[in-house]
Amino acid sequence: MIKEEKVPFETMVFSGITFKVINRHQAHNIIGGLTDFNNNKIYDVFEDTWRFPDYEENPVFLLAEEDVEMDLFEMDFSTEEHPDIFILGFIFRGNLTVAKLISSYDTDNSPALIVLGKTTTVNINLFGSVHYLGGGLQCDTLAGEYNHGELFVKGDLTAWLVYTDDMLFHFERFTDVQAIISAGRPDILICSNVQDTDGSVITVENYLPSTHKLSDIVDDAFIENSSYGNEILGNNYLDVFKEGLSILDYDKKEKYSYDDFRNQFINMVEILSETDELKENGKIVRHISGTTYLFIPFDYEGKKYSQISEEISNGFSIRMRTLWCHEDEEIMIILEYLDENGDPKYQWMNDENAQGIEFFCVKHATLETFEILTAEVVEENDEDKNDESEYSDYTNRFSLEEYASQFGNYKVPEDLVKLYEFEQEYGVETYSECFGLTITDDKTGIKTWSEEEEFYNSFIEFAGANGSGSSYAYWIIDNDLNKCPIVVFGDEGGVHIVAENTQKLIQLLTLDTEISVDFDKAYFYQDEEYYEESENKEEFREWVKEEFNLDAIDSNEEADKIVEEAQRKHKQKFNDFLVKFDIEISEEEDDE
Repeated sequence: MIKEEKVPFETMVFSGITFKVINRHQAHNIIGGLTDFNNNKIYDVFEDTWRFPDYEENPVFLLAEEDVEMDLFEMDFSTEEHPDIFILGFIFRGNLTVAKLISSYDTDNSPALIVLGKTTTVNINLFGSVHYLGGGLQCDTLAGEYNHGELFVKGDLTAWLVYTDDMLFHFERFTDVQAIISAGRPDILICSNVQDTDGSVITVENYLPSTHKLSDIVDDAFIENSSYGNEILGNNYLDVFKEGLSILDYDKKEKYSYDDFRNQFINMVEILSETDELKENGKIVRHISGTTYLFIPFDYEGKKYSQISEEISNGFSIRMRTLWCHEDEEIMIILEYLDENGDPKYQWMNDENAQGIEFFCVKHATLETFEILTAEVVEENDEDKNDESEYSDYTNRFSLEEYASQFGNYKVPEDLVKLYEFEQEYGVETYSECFGLTITDDKTGIKTWSEEEEFYNSFIEFAGANGSGSSYAYWIIDNDLNKCPIVVFGDEGGVHIVAENTQKLIQLLTLDTEISVDFDKAYFYQDEEYYEESENKEEFREWVKEEFNLDAIDSNEEADKIVEEAQRKHKQKFNDFLVKFDIEISEEEDDE
C-alpha cells in the first residue's frame, strides 16, 4: 500500500490562477482512468519514473476545478513563492483558454498538462511528459519536440499547423487542419473508421506522413535546416509564440493549398519520361533509409498510365501514389496502408482536386519523390550504377577522415572502420535500432559529468546509442583502442561498461534493439509485442557472421551475457575511476 502524501497547503497561485493543491492519490482519482485510443490507461501517477518521481520533496498536482482563462501559460515545477514544492502536473477539469502560448518546461522533463475540457490558444508547444487534452484543441500552431514527450488529443482538432520533431502525437479526429509536418519519421497518428475483412467498421490508429514542407506554410524567417538537411523550426520562434503572434505565412496559400498540383504533376511526368535512366531501365527508383521513391509507366486495361509513388517501410507500410491516365487525362491520388504481404489494408482514393490531409500527404510525397528522382546522384563506383542501389540520404554524410578526427592521435580500430564502411553502404539507423556512428569532437556531453581534463580525455565518443541521446564511447585504458572497453553515457544519467571491445558491441547490435540506460544499469530489452525489424537487419547479421565469424544474438539473455562479461573484467576498475572524480555510482554497482 502506497502511503498517501500530505499536501503542504490547500491552494497555490500559478500564472495568476489559484489552483487547488492535491496529492497523487487525489490526482489518480481524476486521471487514473484516462485511456488512449486502444483503451490502454495513460497515467500511473505512482510509477516513480522521471515523469512522476517520488524522490522529490513535496510532490503535488495543481487542480483547476472551473474553466480557466489566462494570458500566458508556461509550465514549471515550482514558483518563486514556493520553490520547495515539485509540480508533477496541471489538471484542468473544465476548459482552458490561453491568449498567447501554452508551453512545457523542458524537452527532457516537464509537468504534465491534463485538460478534461476544451483547450483554446494561439500557439501550443509541448514536450517532456505525456500530455492529454480531452475536449479537443483549437489553435494556430501545435508543436512538439523530442521523444520524452507524447500527446493525446480527444475530440476535435482545429489547427493550421501540426508540427513534431521526434514526438508522438495521437488524435481522435481532424476537424480543420491545414498542414501536418514530421521533421523526421512519421510521428503523427490519427484515428480512422475503416471496414474490416468481415465488413464491420472498426477504429484504427494510422500514422500520417507529412503533408507539406515547413517552407510551404511557415514564414521563412523561422525555418532552419537540421544536420541531415531537413527543415526544422528554429530562429527564436518561441519568442514569437510568447507574443501570441503567428509564425505562419498566409500569403503562401498557393503552396499549402496545392492550387497548381495538376499542372505540376503533368510536368513532372513529362520530365521523368524523357530521362535516359527511364529509357534504359523502364523505371526510376531510389531506396533511401527505408523509403522507396519510384516513377514507372505501365499499361492497364488497354490504357497508358504513369505513376509517381513513395512507399515508407520500416514498420510503417505506407504507400502514396499519384497516377496519370494519358488517354483520359485523369489524375488519381491514392493513400494506402499495406499488410505484411504488401497488399492494401486501407485505402483513400480521389482525384487531384481532393482536399484534406489524406490527399495532401500524397501530393507532398509526389513532389518530394520528383525532387529525389531528379537529384544528382553521387556514385562511388560502377558497381553502384543500377536501379536497385541503396541511395541513402545518410551515405557519405561524413568522410572516414572527418570521422577519424575525433580520435586525435589514436588509430581508429579496424573493426570500427569496417562498421563505418557498412553503414556508408546501407545507411545510419537502418541495421540496428537507433544506432549510428557520430562525430563528437568537443566532448560537450562528457564534460557534463566532470570538467576535469583527465576525465573527459579518457573517453572518445563515436556513436549514438539510442533514440533519446545516449552515446557509446571508448574508455581509454590502452594506447590500442582494440583493447579498450566500450561504455555508454546515458542521457538520463548513468554511465556503464557495456562491451569488452568493438566486435562485442557489433555483436550486441545484431539484436536490433536500442540500449536502455538508467542510473543503476544499462541493458538491452527487445519487447516482442512492439518490436519492428530494421530494414537492413538481415544484411547486417550476415555481414557480422562473414566479417567476424560472430553469431547474431536473438534474445535479451544473450545480450545480458555479453554485457556481464565485459563488466566482470572492467566494472570494478571503472567504478573506482568514476569515484575518483566524485561521480556517484549506484549502490547496486557498488555491492557487486
